[in-house]
Amino acid sequence: MPEFDAIVVGAGPAGSTAARELAAGGARVLVVDRAEFPRYKACGGGIPLRTERMLPFPIDQVVEDSVSLLDVGWRGRMRFLRDSGEPFAHMVMRDRFDALLLEHAKRAGAEFRPGTVVRRASENGGVAIADDSGFRATAEYLVCADGAHSPVGKLIGLGHDIAECAAWEVELRGAAAQRDYRARALIEVGFNPWGYAWLFPKETLLSIGIVLPREQAGRMKRIVDAYVRRLGLEGAETAVAKGHKIRFRRGGERLATGRVLLAGDAAGLADEFTEEGISYAVHSGRIASRNVLRALDDGGLAGYERDIDREVMPELKAARVIGYMFYGMLRRAPRPWMFASARFPYLWDAFFAVQRGESSYAREVARVPVLPAMAERMLRPR
Repeated sequence: MPEFDAIVVGAGPAGSTAARELAAGGARVLVVDRAEFPRYKACGGGIPLRTERMLPFPIDQVVEDSVSLLDVGWRGRMRFLRDSGEPFAHMVMRDRFDALLLEHAKRAGAEFRPGTVVRRASENGGVAIADDSGFRATAEYLVCADGAHSPVGKLIGLGHDIAECAAWEVELRGAAAQRDYRARALIEVGFNPWGYAWLFPKETLLSIGIVLPREQAGRMKRIVDAYVRRLGLEGAETAVAKGHKIRFRRGGERLATGRVLLAGDAAGLADEFTEEGISYAVHSGRIASRNVLRALDDGGLAGYERDIDREVMPELKAARVIGYMFYGMLRRAPRPWMFASARFPYLWDAFFAVQRGESSYAREVARVPVLPAMAERMLRPR
């Protein structure tokens, strides 16, 4: 008999959410992660308020700032400020945020084994994982929430051929980083064919980074260094500098077998407008737990991909349309587009409403029926 009902690989937002809800539903759950917790995670750390609404517990203790101001510029020029009137995102350090989610999973009854690098995974009337130390565990079902690289998912044959981009981030501290960026997120656009740089405020740090197409990864460090200098922050101490990738499922990529599923970044559940993935990770963790609990009664994970297609993919597809339109307009007519963005509130008011969970990308796209065709023309080829 398997030792567990479910094994979850990866204790990030998707994995810990799935583990918590599985354990709360009465399942025997093991969570494994290659790291010791808390651990640093390369990420801007912007958490849309809609994410908090999906969690049954407060996250106030790990919130370092709450952002209501969006400061947008094009290559250091044509800046404008949009005020949402109330916060639309929280800023967190991922080590503390992820540790909080994991703690709630353990409180629900999940067992946690850190420092476990899964080298072997198999599926045959159940699932089994093993590392090089001799550790081995078996379960009925396996949730792969092991990040954008998803090495365990690939061992099973899942997670290939998902589109991706590159990101680079630095965390700055010190006197030069203590300028008043509270409640303000800076966004810098003007990269071709798409991409943006950011500054997100934390309690004692500033997170500064960039996201670009994968083939431009070699430029990211130089661009971020120039951005830091332009902000007058070159005197700040660099606490961390690290790159990572972000993956995008565009539909049709296989996410589950009979006993194994991918969740969060492993499944490519990030949107192509903001490159944000934490809210989709939490959502997919909930969908994963629901399907595993159902499978423990009925057998099989056939409904998981269908639920992702119904609940998550409409948002990712709509965000992609918005991204096409936004970046396409920037490419073709940067000055008129920045002028219009600064003067007409619809785009940013819709963005704020989506981030707060008051609307959705799919709903906003549906309000402008010609947008999909227009967006595709704007950014072709991509």
